Amino acid sequence: MAIQRDILGIGRRPETDEGPNVEEYNQIDPHILACFPPDRYPVDLYRWREDIQTLRPVYRAGCEVDRRLRERVLAMSEQGALFFSRNQIAQYAACVACHLDTALEDPNLTWDEKALVFVGELTRRQDEFFGNPMSRELESLTRALSDLCVHLVEDSRRMSVVAHHLHRDLAPERRRINGSLMALAVYLHLHRGEILLEVLETVALGFFVYDIGMVRVSPMMIARPNQLTPREQRAMREHPRLGLDILSRLNLTRPEIREPVSQHHERLNGTGYPGGLSGGAIGHLGRIAAVADSYSAMVTGRAMRQGLEPIHAAAELVGNERHYDQTVCRALVRFLQTVPSTLEPS
Repeated sequence: MAIQRDILGIGRRPETDEGPNVEEYNQIDPHILACFPPDRYPVDLYRWREDIQTLRPVYRAGCEVDRRLRERVLAMSEQGALFFSRNQIAQYAACVACHLDTALEDPNLTWDEKALVFVGELTRRQDEFFGNPMSRELESLTRALSDLCVHLVEDSRRMSVVAHHLHRDLAPERRRINGSLMALAVYLHLHRGEILLEVLETVALGFFVYDIGMVRVSPMMIARPNQLTPREQRAMREHPRLGLDILSRLNLTRPEIREPVSQHHERLNGTGYPGGLSGGAIGHLGRIAAVADSYSAMVTGRAMRQGLEPIHAAAELVGNERHYDQTVCRALVRFLQTVPSTLEPS
């Protein structure tokens, strides 16, 4: 039955119904409330009055919260009587995003909204690890990846929604997270129907640290818009080996983790680096990382050129069989066709 409105514009259900319209208002439990900033809440709050079957406003977003109001709101939440409007779901999701476990268990969020939370949180934790590649940061990143892998094993099609959010922001600072998640997406597409959680978790970590050696390269060299000198190019080509050194220091010895790090710049015809590997010497995960890294670079804008449209980047990779595994490239194209609007030129 349709929700009615009172003079304040607050929803009211007909008396024959049992509660507020869950499609327009959602309950806030104490665990979610604990994620809110204590001094100012991010959304309007409403109290469900059981006696008159009506939602009544109790707080407007942005107003200061004193101790008395905080106690009242907590009591309403504990009684199951505190609600917010889904018109403010973006503000709500942004607030709970930094509490990943809480956000993933929140029935108020759709998978599209949870995917956005994942992208934001994985970006943050990956950046923290690259900024300080130590055990604590690695553990934080690994936990978030494990949560993502659980959801993807349940339904690998969810990866298309994640990729949709990636393609909405192709800024240079997002190239790392975009390449990591696209590598994971291609792997899932190639192995759909035969994914084991423990294997996927290890593979995902390898894709998320594949470019870790870049932290040992001068930031000035990375940011330079003009071409590098031969000496600088030689230094840049050492970053996969430097990445392996970092993995060894962290006791990351699994081949599924080390292969993407060491081989994401190798090419099938032997023209890549650092080892000049060719053909069968390049592993399956190395080939996936190479395609995903190149794709991410091609769709990312730079100072000297704009990024390519996804459809054009994918087409170039498919046509370059001397450098890239064509089975992997075609899997990328097939996956992109499942992502909303990805292959539509803007």
